Amino acid sequence: MWIDRWTHLLKQLEQQGAWMHPLEIKTVATEQELSMVEMRLGVPIPSEFRDVLLHCSRQVGVYWSLPDEALLPIELDTPLGNFGWSLEELEFPDFGGDSENEDEQLYLQFHTAGNGDALLMKVEDGSVWYWSHEEDEFDLLAWSFRDYIERVTTLGCIGVDCGQHRQFCSEDGLDLSLTNSQIWLKWLEQYVTTTWKGAIYHLDSLLIYVSMHGVKEEKVQKAFTRFDSRNVYTALRNQIEQSLRLVDKEAWCKVLVKVCATEASDWVRTFWKDQNSMPNRIRDYLTAFCLPEEEGLPLVLQDIEKEQIDSYTALHRLRHFHSSKTIAWMKPYVSFPIGGWDQLLVESRPSAETLFEWLNGSEPERLTAIRAVCQMMQQEIKPSAQVDKEKWLPLLAFWKDNEVLRKNKQLFNQALEGLNHW
Repeated sequence: MWIDRWTHLLKQLEQQGAWMHPLEIKTVATEQELSMVEMRLGVPIPSEFRDVLLHCSRQVGVYWSLPDEALLPIELDTPLGNFGWSLEELEFPDFGGDSENEDEQLYLQFHTAGNGDALLMKVEDGSVWYWSHEEDEFDLLAWSFRDYIERVTTLGCIGVDCGQHRQFCSEDGLDLSLTNSQIWLKWLEQYVTTTWKGAIYHLDSLLIYVSMHGVKEEKVQKAFTRFDSRNVYTALRNQIEQSLRLVDKEAWCKVLVKVCATEASDWVRTFWKDQNSMPNRIRDYLTAFCLPEEEGLPLVLQDIEKEQIDSYTALHRLRHFHSSKTIAWMKPYVSFPIGGWDQLLVESRPSAETLFEWLNGSEPERLTAIRAVCQMMQQEIKPSAQVDKEKWLPLLAFWKDNEVLRKNKQLFNQALEGLNHW
């Protein structure tokens, strides 16, 4: 029945757009194979685990992760699936250190997380433990292996590392009665059962669907037109204002600018008045998408100029405008280090003429421009006007030969090689 539940879980998650690895279920072990492993280890395999290996599977692997768009309740760190065991990998753990650690002989390691942490089984009583290699701490997960499988399966085969299971643990291990466990189980059930057809007839239902799947699909954006735009704006504004995590506010902002940016313009203007508490990241993002460029961009530029300007501040506050006016503003400020300036140049949609001008400019401008050119080529972003190759080829070749640093020569060489396809 465990296998049926794992199969059903992964099928439901896949239908909702989650990522998962195909379920790994190998054949059962034989008595002879178990005896050989016990001889190699010099200790008996705990009875419950032995029984599972004989009658369920010698190796199990369940792996899944939720889409980035899924917004979970604030009480939870985002769970993901990472569950299983392997007879072939059954071994004494390595707790580190220069000499043998007697405690290592008290446990058998049956599953390893990607971060190096391990799931252990106590040889003496078969209890299941988590060991953090960085903290060198042990967490009890269950007093028996069957109980461990049952609880983890109920929780959706959650991951191994401490950030996954500790939010669901009490002093007796994984605890389904904990508030966090109940919150997660309710959310997971809603996630795997919420359907598109059931979401489109009520605004509240549509918002729940969007909180789990985002608003990238055109059908989702169109669904909002079924409702009064003022009601949509009010509902999304409430979501932004009431969300406690910045990442949740940002997610709801992305929805708002897709479906009711015009309705939000007056609200966004209030962000620029005194004593506004909206975080800069949210204010700048909504300003870029909800106000006309000639109104919004000067507001952000004036605010940036109040303090010392650095490339990453400029990048994160201006990239959403995708405006050539940003390029004119940034030119006097470009300096070493140029990390951030190059990305902002790309995000500001430079013309071929602008890039050529920067390639002929000061050293920071030249290196900013060539890095931007290489990024645009890699991302298959073309400048607004066709590149004049007769002008570009000798300039790129000159700097390929005359740059001092090898990494800079490589950038100009990369641009030369990609010019014909740009």
